This record gives sequence, C-alpha cells and structure tokens, in this order.
Amino acid sequence: MSRQGRWLVVDLRWSGGDDPDAQWRRELYSAFYRCSGRQRSAMVAFRRTAAALWGFDGVEPRVVEFAVSVGRPEPGRSHRVRALALEDRKDLHGLPVTSVTRTLIDLGQVVGPDVVERAVESALRRRYVSVGDLSAAVSAVPSLRGTAALRRLLARRPPGAPATGSDAETLFVQLARRTALPEPQRQFPVPTAEGTFRIDFAWPAQRIAVEVDGAGTHASREALARDLRRQNRLMLSLASEGWALLRFTWDDIVNARHADQVSARLREAWAIGTRRPIRP
Repeated sequence: MSRQGRWLVVDLRWSGGDDPDAQWRRELYSAFYRCSGRQRSAMVAFRRTAAALWGFDGVEPRVVEFAVSVGRPEPGRSHRVRALALEDRKDLHGLPVTSVTRTLIDLGQVVGPDVVERAVESALRRRYVSVGDLSAAVSAVPSLRGTAALRRLLARRPPGAPATGSDAETLFVQLARRTALPEPQRQFPVPTAEGTFRIDFAWPAQRIAVEVDGAGTHASREALARDLRRQNRLMLSLASEGWALLRFTWDDIVNARHADQVSARLREAWAIGTRRPIRP
C-alpha cells in the first residue's frame, strides 16, 4: 500500500496461475473484502483495474489498484489526487469503480499514450462515452494528473472521425503514424454496382486503401467466404479508379518483424501514389 495525496492506493501484482483472468479476479475481490467496512465504503477500483473491468483495449487484467479516500495527504507530496465526485463513482461487477471518463483520465498516470489511445477508441466504439464527453471531462479538471495525456490525444484525433472498428485498427493507425504518414481517413465510402461499401482506411489523394482484419476475424468458413466476396467487389471498384488496396492481419500489425514489412508496404504505396497525377 502507498499513499498518494488523499488516496490510499492498494497495488497488488498478479502472481500467476493457470487462468490469469480468474486469478486476477480472485486477487481483486480478496483485496476489496480484506478491508474494513468503513474503508470499503470509500473505496473504488481505478486506473488499470477499472480499465480492465470496463473491458478497454490495451489493458490486461493483471494489476489490482484501489483508491481509498482516508486520512490527510502526506506532507511534501508534489501532487494531489482529488476526491471523486459522485458521478465519477460507478458500480460494475459488484465492485465500486471509477466512471468511464474518470478511468480514461486516470489511466494516463500509469500507461503510455498508445495504451490510452487504445482504451479511448474502445470506449468510443462501445458508445460508453463520446469525444464531447471526454473533452468536457478534461476541461472540468485541467490540473488533475492524467488529463495531459488525454488532452493531447483528443487534440491529435481527426475532428469528427468515427471510432476505430477494432483494436487492430487502432494499432494500425499508430503504426501508420510511426511510419510518418498523415492520419488516414476512416470508414471511407466506396461506391460499387451493389451499393456503397466502406473500407477501414484510405488516403484518397494517393488512392491508397487499407483493410485490417482483427484478431477474431473469420471465425467460420462462411465469414471468410463472405469477406472474400466483399473484397472482390471492392477490388474491382477500386482498381477501375487506379487505387491500391492493401490488406493486413492482426499478426501483421502486432508482430514486430511483420510490422516493419507493413511500414515498408505503406511507404511503397505512398511513393507510388504521390507520383500519380491527382484525379478530381
């Protein structure tokens, strides 16, 4: 246990086991019920624990973190964690947890910006929160630890952009960014003879289109056949307009060696696209 401002932080690292998720949940509930009733009444799961309970991308259920508003702040601390407002406290799976917006703010205290982005995109995708909600939350507590990471993310995010369709798509956006390409347009509409389809990402001026398969794609032969038929329709429509369609899998993006190859293919497509005359 350690004190941070007005919060007593209980941080228990996962110690292994055959089923990591089940072990983590045992540690989580054990840590909660080992505390006194008075402490539990002021106790809330936050940061990585709350993010894992909400099911945000990028945060594995490995760490148990509770905050308890007890006692006075320790003298000489360089920062304070403010007490939770009533709307910042929610009940989830039988435990008190920080709200979605407060969790996303606090997450920036302990993880890097890429993980915060993955968590934010998954929260937006599940419609737990909107970009406007997050902007308002950051504005309401400008000095709270963690707001800087979320503020930078929101400022960089393309205005009006929809949430990514999967964690794999979020990771692709980050990979494209590391490749020094501008942010791609999301859910780009492509007209075909059978109606308008949307592709995951596009750089329209360079006529580059990208489809990303998530980790759970093609759970059945029927799903694979359906996706291949869709891809064929897209390929014909895009090829007639001089587009290049690239397709990447989850492993292509998360495997470091394959990710380098993805970056190389993107740079190659970008070089070709910028040499073409731009069509109206």
